[in-house]
Amino acid sequence: MIIVGFYKGHNATACLLKDGKIIAAASEERFNRVKNSDTFPKKAIEYCLEEAGIKATDVDLFVRTYRHPEGYIAPDGETKSSFFLTLLFSPVVYLRKFLFYFPSAHDVVIRIYNYFSEKFLVPNFQNHFRKNMSLFLGVDPRKIVFADHHLCHAYAAYYGFVEKVNDKKDYLVVTVDGEGDGICATVSAVKKGVWKRISKTVGGNSIATFYGLITQFLGMKMNEHEYKVMGLAPYVSKFEMEKVYPLFNGLFWIDRGLVFHTRIPSGSLGEYFKRVLCYKRFDGVAAASQAYVENIVCEFIKRAIKKSGIDKVVLGGGFFMNVKANKTISELNEVSEIIPCPSAGDESTVFGAAYWGYEKLCKEKRKDFCPLPILGLYLGPNFDKFDVDLVLKDRLIKRKYKIERVSNIDKKVANLLAQGKIVARFKGRMEWGARALGNRSILMDPRRVDLKRELNEQVKSRDFWMPFAASILEENATKYLVNPKKVDGSFMIMAFDTTLKGREHLAAAIHPQDFTCRPQIVKNTVNSEYCGLIREFKKKTGVGAVLNTSFNYHGEPIVCSPSDALNTFKLTGLKYLALDNYLIIKR
Repeated sequence: MIIVGFYKGHNATACLLKDGKIIAAASEERFNRVKNSDTFPKKAIEYCLEEAGIKATDVDLFVRTYRHPEGYIAPDGETKSSFFLTLLFSPVVYLRKFLFYFPSAHDVVIRIYNYFSEKFLVPNFQNHFRKNMSLFLGVDPRKIVFADHHLCHAYAAYYGFVEKVNDKKDYLVVTVDGEGDGICATVSAVKKGVWKRISKTVGGNSIATFYGLITQFLGMKMNEHEYKVMGLAPYVSKFEMEKVYPLFNGLFWIDRGLVFHTRIPSGSLGEYFKRVLCYKRFDGVAAASQAYVENIVCEFIKRAIKKSGIDKVVLGGGFFMNVKANKTISELNEVSEIIPCPSAGDESTVFGAAYWGYEKLCKEKRKDFCPLPILGLYLGPNFDKFDVDLVLKDRLIKRKYKIERVSNIDKKVANLLAQGKIVARFKGRMEWGARALGNRSILMDPRRVDLKRELNEQVKSRDFWMPFAASILEENATKYLVNPKKVDGSFMIMAFDTTLKGREHLAAAIHPQDFTCRPQIVKNTVNSEYCGLIREFKKKTGVGAVLNTSFNYHGEPIVCSPSDALNTFKLTGLKYLALDNYLIIKR
């Protein structure tokens, strides 16, 4: 059975599942080079089919991660905005202002919209979307189906990243995001493999939207730069944070049914922030916002555990991209185990859609539903020697750069890192998700605080306060990280406190203010070549880790192809590029 899960929206993505196993996944931005591209993911789908060696007609189901198709596609696969949604844009802006002044009208507005949407919009949009997508792919329209957005978040986190789904263990699956299919949070109890949703919060009561609008208020991009607010927060004194925090009291609360409520509809909070935060210090706003969302969501988790009696918690949804909030949740006494979905934004819903489609087919065909977890995120394209040689044949490249073919490129890179060089690494299959995990990464000696400025200004062009991350050998994880609950740190989705040795060896790869680390624990079974590189570096330095940041220019997607790698190399101050088995050096 073959299922393609796809998401058309912010950071459009696709994946392919074959007989219970995810074998390919990538986001559209990597192919069209538009950051967080919200188009129909036609190139991502094409890649997944090519990776599986099949045609679209061989796929059993195409599952979209939304029931509400908010935009059309044309028969050629190009994205089109619907006339109705374009017409709605201006009224929605005024509606948010209206609901700021009359918040009690929010429930009435939502009920009216949901009724109208379910009766008229959803059937019409789904039929139109299905028809045009089937024309583009040349498949039976009945193969294109729509899954509930939050169920996709939940399935992605549970079936994808619970190491081995065990019917004897019970899990609490929590999803929190801005909004999807009219919902912004859910709690599901999975007991002996049987799912039961025990709460849901309707849109307009979103703590994730609160944080997104704070990001926007601070002059950054909502749905993209929330991590900058999180990175800024630890620099602020408690004194400054407490000047702002009281302004958020009473904005959100949780009722006995595990439902979020807001005093002001979350979509209208921008109006509130303009009035109460305009003369407050920006860093105080960041710190207070981070503390507030952590406290609210931790209270939500504690109440869910008390109500369900389950203390093993699985997290999905864009809110849980916040690694500091995940860390705070993991430290709750009530939590015995925590599994956050890597890159938990809407790009992860494609996994849930694929698992949901697989379950649907298994039921129809009366077969056992046996989903396999995702052990590694190296699910993107691989480029062989022929592809690399093709781009290096360019005479201009040979004139501009010194190019060496190296028999053991990873050993060579390790030597350069030990000498204090910054090296970009491009090798093997591309990582899926927002984090580079070694195959499309820029690497550096994690002790060299003196090189951080060069890395920031000449290579990454990013905000000075943002910390870098570390790739740590599995055998050195306990040496560097404080992790009493043995949370999996493989995917840079959790922050950890560091040990004294960690602060010494990872000085440039941790947050300089609170000394936390957002690690990638590198396992030999998942990426033996990258593991070998770090071990070579350890032989030279005694340090079992490297600084790892994504191979991209600020504001651009992580590189995908050899030509992308060379373009980014050219545009930045990078001097060394390990491109497959070639070392490229600027003259």
